[in-house]
Amino acid sequence: MKARVVVLALMLAGTAQAEDLHALWDGQCGGCHGHAGPFARESLEIRNDILVGKTSHQPVAEYLVTHNGGYGPDQIAALRSMLAAQVQAGPEFQIHCGGCHDTAAQVLRDWVRVQDGKLIGRQSGQELTLFLSRHGGADAESRARIIQSLTRVADELNHR
Repeated sequence: MKARVVVLALMLAGTAQAEDLHALWDGQCGGCHGHAGPFARESLEIRNDILVGKTSHQPVAEYLVTHNGGYGPDQIAALRSMLAAQVQAGPEFQIHCGGCHDTAAQVLRDWVRVQDGKLIGRQSGQELTLFLSRHGGADAESRARIIQSLTRVADELNHR
């Protein structure tokens, strides 16, 4: 009985830590699949509004029920949503930011805070849109897509 309680406590602790979807990805998926964005764009596609593997054509939501020990319904829905967004997002972050910054999630954790729904540099106190106009070399359209992606990732970090 005691062992069951310990296993249940560990399972619940894992669920609580999974609020940061990128931490979940990094801890459970990234070792084999790398970063979520490139993986999603290279390996997944949306067919008839369903996220599927490009090769297997299996719906990701069905696959995650058993893959890597299986995931719960809430985690599957959140991961599916995150990966679908990555499939639809362009590689602007990787192109303009990836040379110096490993992942968007890490940039947000280390350098950015969300204030009143806006991304603000922790050190500069400036809105990220202004900061990016002088940093990274992206044109206005690419900067807008980077901000859109970073805003989405900020929500995924906080699993809102």
